[in-house]
Amino acid sequence: MSRHSKSQSKHSSAKRHHEVRKGKFKRKGKPDGSRATRFWLGLLKFLGFFILAGLLLLYWDSARLASLISHAAPVQQLTADTNGIVRVEGNAEGEAVAADEGKLMQRYLLLQKEKFNWHCSKSGCNYMWNEDVAPQVWGSLTIQGVKVESERFKFYSDWLPLDSETVNPDQLSFIHEGNTSRPLLVESPKETAYGYHALSPGQRITVIGRAVNGHLEPIHLPGEGEDQRMILIGSSVEEMLSSEKETQIGVLIAAGFVMLFLVPVIVGWIRKLFRKLLTLQSL
Repeated sequence: MSRHSKSQSKHSSAKRHHEVRKGKFKRKGKPDGSRATRFWLGLLKFLGFFILAGLLLLYWDSARLASLISHAAPVQQLTADTNGIVRVEGNAEGEAVAADEGKLMQRYLLLQKEKFNWHCSKSGCNYMWNEDVAPQVWGSLTIQGVKVESERFKFYSDWLPLDSETVNPDQLSFIHEGNTSRPLLVESPKETAYGYHALSPGQRITVIGRAVNGHLEPIHLPGEGEDQRMILIGSSVEEMLSSEKETQIGVLIAAGFVMLFLVPVIVGWIRKLFRKLLTLQSL
């Protein structure tokens, strides 16, 4: 009888010991899980604030560029004592000699060829504009007697339409629309494509650049590298400002979505701050 009770006692003791060890194991495992959770939440917060900062920087750059455009001094001609950011309006003049041989049928006053690379994301795959690669530029023009030359231009006008009137017949099958207003000419399928900006003689344009001793030079744009100076070309100042406004609205919408994710984090920080202030006041 006593032997049986001792056996039961040993069994219950061993069981309790096993449960205690199991409980300790769970308690030891819990901090590891919470640390991993805190790590990923911290990473998401960091990425959220990083993206938000980038979007706000884009907005600030666009706002500064819009200010530069609106404050550009209108001039009819450049003289030796003309300096600063100026805008010149008029008809594009010159000889149409610029062409992308073997690709395009027509010749233009000015032709700029931009590179696009194939890119895939959750929303799908498409050709994305590679702004880091310097474009190919052919030709030059004058406006109101002012010679306009640059290694790179920022166009506010639409991309050159690519169809049977502008593209060589043997290149028509390489035209890629991609459900956008930006037609491309594919060089390597799912790798590389190109889009074009072009100006023709007599086209009404507005040009913005920096006047230096009577010459028009490229300007450093907000958010761009020092080596990426360019001259702005559009149909009018209103078109340029409208384009920048659309950019700013798009950036603000994206920033709003990011803020929805970050609001609980910010509210939590504010609550902690108020608690600390109340604690300090009570001391």
